[in-house]
Amino acid sequence: MTPQNLILLPLSTPKLSIGCPILDGYLGGGIPCNFVTKLVGESGSGKIIQLLISSIAQLANLYHTSYPNLIGLEPLEDIYVHGIHDAQQLIHVLRDIQAFIVIDHTQLPMKLIVIDSIAALFQSQYKTTLADLKWRSKMLFKIFGTLKALANKFGVVVVVTNQVVDFIGPHDGVNGVRLGNLECLHTSGRRVSPALGLAWAHCINSKMFLARHEQSVGVNSHNAPLATISSQTHRTFDLLFAPHLPHASAEFVIRKERVVGVSW
Repeated sequence: MTPQNLILLPLSTPKLSIGCPILDGYLGGGIPCNFVTKLVGESGSGKIIQLLISSIAQLANLYHTSYPNLIGLEPLEDIYVHGIHDAQQLIHVLRDIQAFIVIDHTQLPMKLIVIDSIAALFQSQYKTTLADLKWRSKMLFKIFGTLKALANKFGVVVVVTNQVVDFIGPHDGVNGVRLGNLECLHTSGRRVSPALGLAWAHCINSKMFLARHEQSVGVNSHNAPLATISSQTHRTFDLLFAPHLPHASAEFVIRKERVVGVSW
C-alpha cells in the first residue's frame, strides 16, 4: 500500500447509518466508507446485532422508497454469505469480491463487507512459536491491506468483528500501551483485551468496544415477604479510536427490530 495524498481526499465521507439516531450521532452520522472499522466484544455483547441486523432491517424498510424504479426486487436477496475456514481462504474470497465488484454493473452496487470474526481464523490455525507468530502477523497485514484497498477503491464500508480474551499482565494498558481512548477494557466483570494482539489493533482505522454487564436488582412483591433478586443486562458502547471523532460512550439496548441507544 502507498500513502494517500491528503489534498486529494474528499472533504466529507459517506456514512452507513446503523439505524439509531443517538448512536449515529456519536459516530458522526454512521460508520464511514473508505475505512476499516473494528467491533470488539465478547459473545453476547451485540457485535452482530449492532450492525448486521440493524442494517438489514433498515435496508428492507427503505429499499423501495430509495429505489422506486426497482419494484419487484427484494433487498435481502442481495446478501451474500461465504463460509471461511482459514486466513488464506479469506484472502482468496476478498480477491473474488474485488473481481465481482469490477464486473458487476447492476443498479445495486456492493456497499458493505462484514467479517465475523477475524480472530476465529487464527486461534486454531497458528501456534505460539516464533515462526507461527511471524506468519500470523504477515497474514494479518495482508488481509488488512486487501480490505483497505477494497474500502478505498470502491467506497465500501468494511467492518471486522473481533473477540476478546482475558487480560493477563500489568495494569497499565496492554504491556503499557493504552487501548485507544481507554486505559483498559472491562466486560462481564472481568478485564479483557482484543484478540490477536497489537499487530492487528494498529491496522484498523477506527475501533469500537461493546461490553455487557450483569446487575442484580431487588424486586419487591406484595405477595412475597422477601424481595426477589433479578438480573438485568446493561450494554455499553465505547468509541475507542477514530481519527475524525472524539471519544464517545453510551448505553444501548437490543430490541426486536433494531439496536437503540439510551439517551439520558
